[in-house]
Amino acid sequence: MSCWLFPWSGSIKKRACRYLLQHYLGHFLQERLSLDQLSLDLYNGSGDIKDINLDVWAVNELLESLGAPLEMVDGFVGSIQVTIPWQALLTDHCTLEVSGLQITCRPKYRTTEEKERMSFKGEGVFLLPC
Repeated sequence: MSCWLFPWSGSIKKRACRYLLQHYLGHFLQERLSLDQLSLDLYNGSGDIKDINLDVWAVNELLESLGAPLEMVDGFVGSIQVTIPWQALLTDHCTLEVSGLQITCRPKYRTTEEKERMSFKGEGVFLLPC
């Protein structure tokens, strides 16, 4: 019997998902995710993360690399819900819903030299690397 068909416990599934989230998004999080923050139903393709404090320094580093004219002072996400339609993965869409997003930003003041060196090319939309 394949090890993937073995019915893994909910705790092991949560730990695996927490590891993947920490690995790919952890540098944007102020604290390590706890198992209590995660809610999973992998069989039905849904997951939820609650009460996420953003790492201001990491987000500002990203904004600086993009030449953004602002910096983040504080950031919090109430919840992120993900839905994956396993039965129609090739024909249906995955969804990601962010609720309770609170971000406090302020203008970033630059010297004339910095302004010449970096020019912001965005049009009001910031894309984070996946």
